[in-house]
Amino acid sequence: MSLRGVGRVGVGVVVLLASAWVILPREADAQTVGFRKGNRGLPLADEATRAVIARGDYRVWVRDTLVVSEDRVVGDVIVIGSTVWIEGRIEGDLVAVQSDVFARPGGVFTGAVIILGGGFYGSALATLDSPPIDASRFDYSVEEPDEGRYLIRAPGGDARLRLVNFYGFDVPGYDRVNALTLGWGFEIERGQIGWVPNAGVQARYRTARSDVDGDVQLDWPFGRHGLTLSGGKTVRSNDRWINAELINSLAGFVAAADYRDYYSAEYVEGGIRLAHGTRTRWTHTPQLQWEDARSLKNQDPFSLSSLRGGFQPNLPVDEGEIVSLKWVSRMQVWPQAQSSVDIEVSFEYADEGIAGDFSYMVWGAALSAEMPTVGRQSLEIRARSQVPGSEGAPRQRWRTLGGWGTLPTLEPVSRTGDRMWWLEATYRIPTQKRLSLLGELIPWLRYVGGNAWSEGQRSPTVHDLGAGLNLGVLEVAIYTDPSASFETVFLLGITPWP
Repeated sequence: MSLRGVGRVGVGVVVLLASAWVILPREADAQTVGFRKGNRGLPLADEATRAVIARGDYRVWVRDTLVVSEDRVVGDVIVIGSTVWIEGRIEGDLVAVQSDVFARPGGVFTGAVIILGGGFYGSALATLDSPPIDASRFDYSVEEPDEGRYLIRAPGGDARLRLVNFYGFDVPGYDRVNALTLGWGFEIERGQIGWVPNAGVQARYRTARSDVDGDVQLDWPFGRHGLTLSGGKTVRSNDRWINAELINSLAGFVAAADYRDYYSAEYVEGGIRLAHGTRTRWTHTPQLQWEDARSLKNQDPFSLSSLRGGFQPNLPVDEGEIVSLKWVSRMQVWPQAQSSVDIEVSFEYADEGIAGDFSYMVWGAALSAEMPTVGRQSLEIRARSQVPGSEGAPRQRWRTLGGWGTLPTLEPVSRTGDRMWWLEATYRIPTQKRLSLLGELIPWLRYVGGNAWSEGQRSPTVHDLGAGLNLGVLEVAIYTDPSASFETVFLLGITPWP
């Protein structure tokens, strides 16, 4: 086996090292790695890393390294503070700590790839048995207390108080019932004190209603599992899945378009988080919850312009207390390195004969899937549905559709009810052209269909056909409803970073 230095990387690449590095096996250089657990990392990454260290049959790479196409590395590898390029085979798990891993065409990874800081940069022509376990956004660090002995430290190892976001301040929100929402909060990390929970405290000021609310979240993690307890007063919506908070706020401020319905709630929730699996990851969350809901009126806040008649009225809820049992199960599957399937199913049950003011059952499901097709082209599918029991569900459990993010040819929040279904299929055709610093130009074609209704009030199902372009966060699109009306809209906006 020969591992050559980065001088082989290729024409036009700056030579990073003056000579080739030879990485010796761990047994020869007596390099060892330890792991200090915390409670603010990615539990799946912690488990995989500890398993590599426990097996003991690993190499430690601390220099920039190229594994060329004819090379074959047998056994686990731990990369520390370096950059590696893989054109050959890694037959074992690879752990990268504060390191960058480049999977080049022809590279083969037969084990897990765990990224603890740094990044993983894949290639459509590389082969991975499973997608990388990406913990790059968590604050893992590495120390060398003695020469040749390294210690990986997971975040949350020490108790501390931490201000969230920017000195504790959230990005302001904007909607039609609160106008501007200003939030401030902090978190308390328990460190190694096992019986103390992690805690988060949040306070908010709602300018249109001159109201102050807030809540507290407590979490006792044990491995990938955990106990949770939260409570307080807040403004809730069942439609936050439609668009990101920032996008919904900008649409409201710029164009008087708000894609959600809202209600005020005092609440207490307690549950168990159960997680297991590696290539197929499961999460189950049974939860007992109490909620006291109150309606909120549309405050008609300021906006720079008014499209489609301005803000739609915020619908009232069925005021009263709900005591319910809720169960959410989520399955994430990666059948291939460039494919993913994320499925969530939920069930909620309430009985006023036991407690609360309402009796109902609600089943829900959500799907997100991505799969490669030809070359770099891909098909993405998203779907959601909800079905109540025979008695129907109170209005605070209804869903809405309409506007950008669901059914673009409809006015925002123009379809609502305790029954709903929605499907979006997008075919992306990357051009490999970068027109600016924003990123690659990606044309796409899209079908969207759906409906939301309550018993006896069903309207015709809506089907939209769309075409558009993405350039980084910018999106330009045109949609048409191929029914008799041929309603057509042109949209210019932003989307979250890919």
